[in-house]
Amino acid sequence: MKNVLITGVGKGLGKELFKSFTSKGHFVFGVVRKASDVKTLEAMAPENSRVIVADLASDTSIGLIREAVQDAPIDLLINNAGIAGSSYQLHHVESAEINNLFNVHCLGVLRTVKALQNNLLKADKPTVLNLNSRLGSISRQSAGVYDHLAISYSYRVAKAAQNMLTNCLRSEFRDQIQFISLHPGKMKTEIASSDADADPAEVAHRILSHFETGRLVEENGITELEKEIIPW
Repeated sequence: MKNVLITGVGKGLGKELFKSFTSKGHFVFGVVRKASDVKTLEAMAPENSRVIVADLASDTSIGLIREAVQDAPIDLLINNAGIAGSSYQLHHVESAEINNLFNVHCLGVLRTVKALQNNLLKADKPTVLNLNSRLGSISRQSAGVYDHLAISYSYRVAKAAQNMLTNCLRSEFRDQIQFISLHPGKMKTEIASSDADADPAEVAHRILSHFETGRLVEENGITELEKEIIPW
């Protein structure tokens, strides 16, 4: 059994990941932004989990996560927390919205990795999954693949920035920590695109299975499990 930390476990895919990993006996540190989510999650798996209340949009989350995890090795970090944007035309785009999404999707990942650097390095084969999106692909955006979708500037910018952060981390921790950019699929969640068709519970099970069987590997692009590698 492994130690896993998952962010954004209050709802959606994060909650399904929390349920899947704890049900298989892994010890899960689950990060939520709201204290109101704690009791519900603890009731699911009280013996092999710990819920951490930390706002990943703030640097205070670094200390809160370190305090909760202490010296435990972390075998898998899943950076799942995310928020949606709304403005997809220039005359509606506000810099505040872009800042908010960048702060969570990109800097939130930076904060969790900073908090857990030593814990990850204590594990035998540590892996960091940065949950990204097909919409973070600059190549496909440039080719017009997603022109039919009304996706916010802020979401696309934040996910593309997260991919660069993933590559920066790979360069620094090569052969020490594995960093994977993962597109979990077009999931039917609160921030889903109009063509969403995947169930979060099924996606969570697929991620768990790939982790337990050692099939999570770094790729030169955004990995969509069992489907394709999306170019950066």
